[in-house]
Amino acid sequence: MIKERGTIKWTAMMLPEHIQKIKQWKREEYAEAPRTLSEWELEDLQQTINQAFKQHKIVTITTWQEAKYVQWTGAITALDIELQQLVLETLTAVKRIPFHSIYAARLEDESYD
Repeated sequence: MIKERGTIKWTAMMLPEHIQKIKQWKREEYAEAPRTLSEWELEDLQQTINQAFKQHKIVTITTWQEAKYVQWTGAITALDIELQQLVLETLTAVKRIPFHSIYAARLEDESYD
């Protein structure tokens, strides 16, 4: 029985530039498209972020970065209205997250004091 290996059998004859272009094409081809949030989802998102900020609760924020969804968990330490971003303090670093890249926020059970 013949076992098809796809592009694996041809990579030995390809130049590194070709392999790099094929990988880039695959990333672009199979990249997720960001979904648009409804007005109600945006309002719920704003309420969750405000509650987490005012009550110093741990929150998990889902953002859209580099064609995929990324989750950050921590405490919101500041909301910068002028720069349109929030400051999230995680266990390892402090992240500045733009408002337009936030797609979901979920409060965790623990509080952050």
